[in-house]
Amino acid sequence: MSRPSLEFIDTHALELVECFWHRSGSTKDRLFNGDRATQLSHETFREYYHQQWNLIAGHGDGQYVATSSPKDLVVLIDQIREGKARQDIMAELSASTGAGEESCENSINLAARLLTMMKFGVVKHQAIPRRVLRWDEGDLDCFVKDYFDVTPALSFEHVRLPKAFNAWSIETIGGIQIGFTDNLADHLLLVEEDSKVLIFHHASFLESQAQSSIFPDGVVDETLRTLALLFSQSEFSSHRSRRNSKRDWFRNLLEKQEHCTIDPRLALCGNLQAEDRQIERFVFWRDRLVILKQAYDDATPRTLSQWWHDRRNGVQWYTFWVAVLVFLVTTFLGVVQCIEGALQVYKSYEAAS
Repeated sequence: MSRPSLEFIDTHALELVECFWHRSGSTKDRLFNGDRATQLSHETFREYYHQQWNLIAGHGDGQYVATSSPKDLVVLIDQIREGKARQDIMAELSASTGAGEESCENSINLAARLLTMMKFGVVKHQAIPRRVLRWDEGDLDCFVKDYFDVTPALSFEHVRLPKAFNAWSIETIGGIQIGFTDNLADHLLLVEEDSKVLIFHHASFLESQAQSSIFPDGVVDETLRTLALLFSQSEFSSHRSRRNSKRDWFRNLLEKQEHCTIDPRLALCGNLQAEDRQIERFVFWRDRLVILKQAYDDATPRTLSQWWHDRRNGVQWYTFWVAVLVFLVTTFLGVVQCIEGALQVYKSYEAAS
């Protein structure tokens, strides 16, 4: 089985991506923040599509998959959307292509990845990733619904999500690095010994899945609300001419991403009112928000910059900077006294001589 040329993939990529998105069932005229649906862009999803195709189907000249072209994936995706069980899709794919079990498994996993942007299956030539979903039987709808159908277990009574709690404060004050992921299942996950939080940045994909039957009711909406919580539109995407440290920080954050293009709608998910920021309003991502907020609250400033920006405890902030001011004034006066003393000694010496 030969690998389709990259030109062939590029020629049909937009057509196929639009096919994936339009069949999701989204008929909304307005996006989450009120913008027209025509402002959605496929660009970052197309990049993800190419990445996954090259990772799974393109590797080894296509010998590890049962699909000979990107268009073949549409057939698999349609079967998945129809609610067919994985084993039935496997049987039909094997019979129609004559491919082996492993190749069929990889093709179905690729289709599931493109349909949900969740990491299904282990890629043969890669080291086993940290988090992989294993869909072995039944239909994908049930699997995804079971995955998200987990009752929050952590206590949240004393957890507050103030307006000041956002991506900028998490990194600048809490010292927790902001990272981005293409895997929806890793959204809001703390990694690297709680020093980095992963954010699923594909807001355009989420907007396109607003009425998809694949995801449980509320998952897409709540994920967009977490993006609005961390990257409020008024603070990170306002086009007003006045300079804003958060917008500058956000722009620098995007420029540092060398290995992927961040969805331009990441900070265009609107703004949350105080009522919408209540932790009880989050269900699917509540536990991860609780863990992230706890890690943020437990973080103590380690640099002068963090001390300056950390206004979580007003009394502590004023006490610290008053102490710094007293120290600087005391040091300055001490230096002045030393200089005066030296000048007096010098003048006495001159007068004696």
